[in-house]
Amino acid sequence: MSQGLLGGRAFSAETIKTYSYYVEWLLNKYGNLSADTLREAMLDLPVTNFAKREKLFWACQCFARFLKMEGQMNADFLTETKFLRPKRHRPIKKKVVNESGLDKLLAATQTMEECLIVALLAETGLRVTEACALKMKDIDLENQYLTVQLAKWGKSRRVGLSPNALAVIQVYLQDHPKETPDEFLLLNKKGKPMDRHGLYQRLERIGKRAGVDVSPHALRRAFVTINANKGRPLPMLQLACGHNDIGTTRSYCMTTEEEVIAAMREW
Repeated sequence: MSQGLLGGRAFSAETIKTYSYYVEWLLNKYGNLSADTLREAMLDLPVTNFAKREKLFWACQCFARFLKMEGQMNADFLTETKFLRPKRHRPIKKKVVNESGLDKLLAATQTMEECLIVALLAETGLRVTEACALKMKDIDLENQYLTVQLAKWGKSRRVGLSPNALAVIQVYLQDHPKETPDEFLLLNKKGKPMDRHGLYQRLERIGKRAGVDVSPHALRRAFVTINANKGRPLPMLQLACGHNDIGTTRSYCMTTEEEVIAAMREW
């Protein structure tokens, strides 16, 4: 999976970990992987639990492709289980933060680290794992951009830094100086690289203080929505977010009817 030998594209370490969990869960519970056991496993999960059902399905499909390559499974499994692919039972609930909510989050931060977390995610559109992986050598303060070395599907990209994001990073580094280019930007209390769960928990605490329902991905959507509302072109936002399909970028834009009505009054 990490080398892209199960379909051409490399999988991230997080996806490999997730898929491994679901395959191990099925094997421990049912003893083997077959069309029947996958069907039983899918029936055990409520239709409302779309995310788990989808991950289980694709994890088993991926594992089956590997077994087929090894001569341990008949190719019929992949065709026999196609119909088991779950469909979303109800529209996905997407968290998003508007400009007012973003202001509340920033006002509720108590340390420069918290301020950096909010500003970094909301003003660059980085994925949570991308933010956690940032090292000093990835940040070019002089030219105002950062480099995501290993994004989704093994890609890399450069992302610009707004004046506000740049200022927050500079102030943060004054309080938390780094000695080498290989040092991580974000660290946990033990001085080790912050992981996605640690960042999520910190952001959740900020959200509770601010009275704002927030997540790292909600700030990624906020980045797209706020900038789209300001007239920034979607193709630019697509590149900044690292989306393969501009349709994905468009789906991140959570502009409300009220915002459209207010804007149309000026047309």
